[in-house]
This record gives sequence, C-alpha cells and structure tokens, in this order.
Amino acid sequence: MVSFRQRETVLDYIGLGGRKAREWCRRRIPAEPAYAQGAYIQPTVFENVRSEMRVAQEEIFGPVVVVIPFDTEEEAVRLANATPFGLSGSVWTRDIAKAIRTAKGIASGVVSVNCNSSVHAEAPFGGYKMSGMGRENGMHAFESYTQVKNVYVDLS
Repeated sequence: MVSFRQRETVLDYIGLGGRKAREWCRRRIPAEPAYAQGAYIQPTVFENVRSEMRVAQEEIFGPVVVVIPFDTEEEAVRLANATPFGLSGSVWTRDIAKAIRTAKGIASGVVSVNCNSSVHAEAPFGGYKMSGMGRENGMHAFESYTQVKNVYVDLS
C-alpha cells in the first residue's frame, strides 16, 4: 500500500465486508519479517456480496475484489453501473462482440478487455461520475492546461 494510513483504510473496508460476505483471506497482513517495515496487505476476495454493500459500492484502492454473480450481459452492465463511481473496470470474455457491447455499456472512464492494465501514458485516463478529476495522460490531458480562443481578422 502507499502508506500505513491507506492500509488501515483498506483493512476497515475488509472488516466491513467480512461481516456480511465470505472472505477468502484470513491473514490480512503478511507475517514474514521481511514485510514488517512496509504497509503490505494480502489480496482479499469476497463472495456472497450484494451490490448495495459498501465493499461493492465504494472505491477501496487496495487489493480487494468482490464477486457478484450474474446471469445475463444486461445484468452484468446494470451491476457494474449501480455505483456512484466509475474509474476503471475490466471485461473478461472470449466473445469480442460481447466485450465491445459490454465495455460500451459500462459507465467507466477506462474499460480493459481480458486484462486489467488500463493505464497507459498515451491514452486518456480518468473516471466517470464521482471518480477521478478530469483526464490524465494522452492528448486529452492538454485540455486542462489550455484555453481555446478564436481570433478573427478581416484583412479586406
């Protein structure tokens, strides 16, 4: 983690989720002495999560993932969009047409298909809804440093 404070924030979220969902990580902080000086935390997976739970609704910014089953593509998009945030997401499928439809339907600033490497210096990065602050990276980032002006001169 970036700091001990952020690790505590993530541990608080894990504690919230663990009260209502099944947690697949019991040793949250690595016990090995080599990790004692850093703000390390083990990855955590939750199942039996409902979409209205805080661990499914909020940006945790830690190694935490929730698993919410769905039956249809439409339901998957609805679940992905049922949050006030939309920074980044991933779609995993062998069907490229389904991947493109789903990615278009998800209200997120970045959607990766069959990977989770969504940040690239040459591509814009930023969220939708309550996520992010404008666009970083790529040509879109220049917009925050410029102001458009039109000057018309009649030389006739």
